[in-house]
Amino acid sequence: MKRFISILAFLALSVAAFGQGSLLKQTLEIVELEINDGEKEISVFDMPEGDVHQYFFCAGTLGIGDDIIQFNVDPVSNLFIPLGGTLAEAEAKMEEIRGVANMAAGAGIETVGILAVGNPSTGEEEPVYLTARRFIFQKNVTFTVKRNGYVRSTDLARSELGTMVSGIKMYRKIHPNEP
Repeated sequence: MKRFISILAFLALSVAAFGQGSLLKQTLEIVELEINDGEKEISVFDMPEGDVHQYFFCAGTLGIGDDIIQFNVDPVSNLFIPLGGTLAEAEAKMEEIRGVANMAAGAGIETVGILAVGNPSTGEEEPVYLTARRFIFQKNVTFTVKRNGYVRSTDLARSELGTMVSGIKMYRKIHPNEP
């Protein structure tokens, strides 16, 4: 009986390991940043389809709750924000997102995002609200998606968003021929 269960467990793990690639489309990481010792990852990447480039910003996972309390119970769904079809558009959009941190506390903008598992092609576009927040010595941007009476959100520091912008600029210098 133990042998049978061991074989089933081995087969299940093997199938799960090989099944990972089918969910993810081919992407090219432009910039990747780990926050809080790998607790959270944000990135800018290209997900080309043929000769058409599609740049996205992955703002990481979102908590679920209300405007005050958020619980991190969904470790697989990420928020993706489309940045455009060229690196110049991606840089400009990231500058716009970073600029929200410099607005008055509580002010913000609305943009389009995709809350999905794996990659942006597995979800649908919906409104995302970016709001400026102030803490003692830090300027943050809160990314919020409102669904079914719940608020899903995450905070990113202005410095983290600045690192993403700098990474895109560096990538553009290294790869001047990419659109």
